[in-house]
Amino acid sequence: MTKDGFISKVKETGLDKDIQPYTIQLNEITDSPDVIGCGFEQGKWKVYQTVERGGHFVIKEFDDESEAYNYLYQVLLYQKKLNEQ
Repeated sequence: MTKDGFISKVKETGLDKDIQPYTIQLNEITDSPDVIGCGFEQGKWKVYQTVERGGHFVIKEFDDESEAYNYLYQVLLYQKKLNEQ
């Protein structure tokens, strides 16, 4: 899915509220605490997560935007499942 499709799907399902304390960042890769996101850097789409005290790590890299946002959606669903336990 595209970035716009991802945003629509997350808003429709309320998934952004189900992954607390994390926030979703889609415009850039950041080191702000408690972020799960996707950004384009050095020719690759990168799905990443940050830690509570800052700093980020890349979960997975993609050549294709749609693959990256599909994967990010799956990461968010997994985080939601963890929060429900």
